[in-house]
Amino acid sequence: MNFLELHDDCLDNILFHFGFDEILPLFNELHTRFDEAIERQLHRFRDLQFSMRHPPPFHEGLMLLLGRHLNSLHITVGYSTSDKDFLRYLNPLCQGASESLRLRALKLDHAKWSPDIVNAVCKVARSLLFLDMRHCDVRDYQITRLLESTDKMEALALLHVHNQTGDSYLQHNVLNRVPALKLIHITILGILPFSPEELSQQCPHLSFLISDLINREFKIYGPPAYLQDYYKYYHEYFKTP
Repeated sequence: MNFLELHDDCLDNILFHFGFDEILPLFNELHTRFDEAIERQLHRFRDLQFSMRHPPPFHEGLMLLLGRHLNSLHITVGYSTSDKDFLRYLNPLCQGASESLRLRALKLDHAKWSPDIVNAVCKVARSLLFLDMRHCDVRDYQITRLLESTDKMEALALLHVHNQTGDSYLQHNVLNRVPALKLIHITILGILPFSPEELSQQCPHLSFLISDLINREFKIYGPPAYLQDYYKYYHEYFKTP
């Protein structure tokens, strides 16, 4: 019997034993029936993690379909990666995720955020509970726009570099417009140009975790109870502390 003469359920049972890195290279290589069987397996890969140094094979339609199933997405970008190469993956994944509204956690590492990256992430911001930008170059006005696009976000992690990031997004009138936001984890490099004590008083529903890279210390301001939920997101979505 020809392999492609098998019933759909037989093909599905076979491909069920293939991992993500094994199944994607087969797409668009054999037959449309095989491609359809691969598409039926995408629901298994709801927590997607990859590096742009070794990205998965690219098929725009497949990335769009994959995005519709995602619960979490973690991409290590690399500062040397061009926006064009990165956005080729990010745009269809975010577009698909914006259609299903299933994406709960997004983490980008070592990326310099451009307007196009902000536009892509804004598509999924309304479904996100957690956004991690601790290893990214993101400016204050970009963070403000992301916060304006979300109403469900509970935890936000970012890097603050003195005289570079800015601090307009840390105004209480901005933060209080995100009612679900419970914790902001700020990794600082240099002087902190605002008072965490004062900000925690202006935003009593928020906890602030300040990690100082230079002095190798951290401090907590506001209700400490939210920290447990914060680390839960890491364990659940990204498998790291």
